[in-house]
Amino acid sequence: MKKLTHLATSLAMASLLVACQDDAQTEEPQAAIAKQQTKSFTLAAPQTGDFSSTEINEPTLPPINSSPEAVSFVTKVPSDFTLTPPVRARSVQSDEYWTKVTGDELNRGVKLAISQAASVIRISPRGDTSSGTLTHSKAIEPETIQLLKEGVNENQSRSYIKSLADSQALATAGLTDDSSALILSSDATAGQYRLKVSEKLEPNASYIVNVKEKHSPYKLKLTSKDGLSSTQTSMPFQLELSNNQTQLKPKASLKHANGHYQALEVEQVNGQWSAKLPELDAMPVSNSGLSEIQLEVQTDIAGKQVIRTVKKAFKQFVPSAKIQPEVSTSWEQGIPSSLTLSLEMKKAGRFSVAGFLTGVDTQGNDKPILRTESADWLTLDSTKLTLKLDTQLIAQSGLKPPYKLQGLTLKDQGQMARLSYQAHGVTLN
Repeated sequence: MKKLTHLATSLAMASLLVACQDDAQTEEPQAAIAKQQTKSFTLAAPQTGDFSSTEINEPTLPPINSSPEAVSFVTKVPSDFTLTPPVRARSVQSDEYWTKVTGDELNRGVKLAISQAASVIRISPRGDTSSGTLTHSKAIEPETIQLLKEGVNENQSRSYIKSLADSQALATAGLTDDSSALILSSDATAGQYRLKVSEKLEPNASYIVNVKEKHSPYKLKLTSKDGLSSTQTSMPFQLELSNNQTQLKPKASLKHANGHYQALEVEQVNGQWSAKLPELDAMPVSNSGLSEIQLEVQTDIAGKQVIRTVKKAFKQFVPSAKIQPEVSTSWEQGIPSSLTLSLEMKKAGRFSVAGFLTGVDTQGNDKPILRTESADWLTLDSTKLTLKLDTQLIAQSGLKPPYKLQGLTLKDQGQMARLSYQAHGVTLN
């Protein structure tokens, strides 16, 4: 009897243990579900300074980066870090000008405007393909170069050259284009001069004459965008010539990656300059190629003719994608762990999305916690990119919700081009 009682007790205890194990097994998934959440948000409306494309086009050139590998980075941001929008427009200044001439013109004499003494003139031979094959013009011996004052009888005129440098001397200084150079003497006053070469040159040989007036008070400043969408029909720019009050009448040209120049129409509307871009042959032949805008002005200042040429390279790109407004997020114990964004695109390619996660400090200010970036090869059937977050970094920052994704940037890595930027992307609460 005692044995039966002991057996019954053992069975009862075993059933209780099994029941406890079953309860524990059913509670763990519920606890995990309670810790993880999924929320959906919508991107904020664009603000002043944000940019993106409304019209999406299909790139036609082979991508620079076609890696299929998915990459994701999360980086801690210093507490004193300040979010700033990307620089889209830059300025360049010029105290020089260029002119293209032939061998025949150099033998007869090329007119040059000099606005100050001690200027430097350089003559560089250039290649020519007009015959169907590439021919390189020969270097000019410095001893055959003359610089004469215009309007003075050549027999009575004297040379205004202080010193000369041949191609070998310039190559030592890093100029390896077979050019020759001269420095004007200190008594070469402002005015018109004639640059002449006495040695016989091929009539159709091509040369570039560069006049640099170092320390000149007349500098031409060009401000324009570093990148230009293929959907834009013109390139806006700002142009300013220092110490000048006269109205500028610039001439513009577009230099292609193959070295070919194409004249552009220039107009000014409400004080804003713009150069009309050609409809054909406007884009580079490669995604790695750059275009170049070149502007030239000629004006009279205080009785002196001043000529300036300014050049600036820029990236032309196709607006190949944009971020969709819906954002899906994952959370762990009230802290965001990832954000997933979807792109609208016309063609498969490699894209990257990056942004800064911020939180609120005790004074109510948004402070950055981390930077996150993800890149992947996307297709029309797979258009999502997930930005990973570090919940431990967020918790350790001491910053509180609402968390925000700021400085949201989309890049096309196949074109190496920034497609959009949004200062405030989404508020997570």
